[in-house]
Parts: sequence; structure tokens; C-alpha cells
Amino acid sequence: MNATGGHDDPRWDAFVTTMLAVGPSHERRSRYGEKPALFIEGREIAHLEAPGVIDLRITRRGWSQARDEYGDDPAVHRDPARRDWIELLLHSPADLDRLTRLLVIAAAENT
Repeated sequence: MNATGGHDDPRWDAFVTTMLAVGPSHERRSRYGEKPALFIEGREIAHLEAPGVIDLRITRRGWSQARDEYGDDPAVHRDPARRDWIELLLHSPADLDRLTRLLVIAAAENT
């Protein structure tokens, strides 16, 4: 976090803004290292892995709802070995426009 409260990554900031619009969540440090994260009811649902790379928690049921629409999206990477996590590879904040439904599903599955 920098002195102004940001993270020097406009993609993370846009992601947080989108998630806050989706539903109740709050930002704090990740349980998985010194990186910013989002939580819903005490459960970490996302964290910034690297600039433009966001790990998002989505359940198997959630992924089954989203797979047809997002399985081939270049901004979405799912490693079956990671079970409940997918990786978002954002090139710009504009990528979030087409990923909003995925974020809604992830938030709903983690409440």
C-alpha cells in the first residue's frame, strides 16, 4: 500500500471498486503474504498476486456456473490443481467490464 492508500496498480483498484459494487466486502492484508486482499465475512476471496494478476476464490459450483462463459476468456486462467481459486490476468481495468458476472458469481459463492 502506498502513502495515499493505493497499491500502485490501477487494475487492482478497479477490481476492488467493482467488487464493492457487487456486494459487501472489505480490503485488508492477505493471509497469504504481504499483499492486498478482499474479504467477505472474514473469508479471503481475492488477493493481488502481482501487478495485473489477481487470485479469485470461486467454488467448484461457482466455476460450473461460469465455465461456459469464461472458460476461454484470455483474462481467466483456471488451474484444476488449485481447486477453489482462479487467476485473473488483467491487461487494463476495462477487462473488468466483461468479467463482472464472474465476480458476482464468486461473491455469491463465498457468502
